[in-house]
Amino acid sequence: MEGDGTAGEQYTIVVALSNPAAVEQLLRSASDLATRHDGRIHAIAIEHKPVNSPFLMFSDEHISAEYAEESTQLLERAEDVSEVPITTDLRVDSNVPSAIRGVVDQVDANVLLMGWRERASTADAILGSSVDPILRRPPCDVLVERMGTVADGVETVLVPTVGGPHAGLASDVAAAVAAMNGATVTVLSVVTGEGPMADPDAARRKVRRTAAQFPDVPVEQRVVNAPDSAAGILEVAVDHDLVVLGATGTGLVRPPVIGSVADTVARESDCPVLIAKRRAESRLERLFERVGSISDRLTGSSGGTRRR
Repeated sequence: MEGDGTAGEQYTIVVALSNPAAVEQLLRSASDLATRHDGRIHAIAIEHKPVNSPFLMFSDEHISAEYAEESTQLLERAEDVSEVPITTDLRVDSNVPSAIRGVVDQVDANVLLMGWRERASTADAILGSSVDPILRRPPCDVLVERMGTVADGVETVLVPTVGGPHAGLASDVAAAVAAMNGATVTVLSVVTGEGPMADPDAARRKVRRTAAQFPDVPVEQRVVNAPDSAAGILEVAVDHDLVVLGATGTGLVRPPVIGSVADTVARESDCPVLIAKRRAESRLERLFERVGSISDRLTGSSGGTRRR
């Protein structure tokens, strides 16, 4: 389905596609969330044109027509598997994060969903050179789905109570997935040996508060003991089809990408993991976001665009 790329007031999820093996999983998650909010999907694929590439001699239109077959196939597959209204967008750009931000701004997206499968290839990247800049300065609410072993369906969703400003978004996503799949949500709190997570009573209260956010789906409440939060989450995750948690850690000058707990769970879990991170809300956070976005754009030259 083709469209003009404008969202108006409709809830819009931008899905950034780059891996053919991830299309169905990402579109399934996006469709669940869009259905919950009576929204739509805007799928994008970025054809990367490095600044030192011979492709610089070609126009973006020529690259799209002659050299973007894989990107085109990604978008066609997204159209085939989407369960909600979808538009698609093929872009050519020298700076992938900047191109993604441009699409998010243009369609006034509510959520950006990206996939992540492999370990970052550079020493200073956590999830990857395209994902990290987006997560450090989210242009909207962002979801990163770590690809994993996908079951025939989602019957159990694990929601760890890691706290923080991104927990509400994680609960919203988990509720959407559970409702659309008839799944049970397990709300988990991990009691550790020391620090603020060492109080079992506080852990049980946290579980009860979080469980109250899922009035429309079956909920199980669990409290486990473990050496640390990540270890406890991974122990319980083996019995679930999906883990959904908010990013952990905060910071203004250099915000963490997703935080150590979320990073460990995403890397070591066998099942898919969805990590949620809200856009900055305070004026100071938004100022740092804008400064960071300008810095991102200066790292590469932008090319043109071509919409399908």
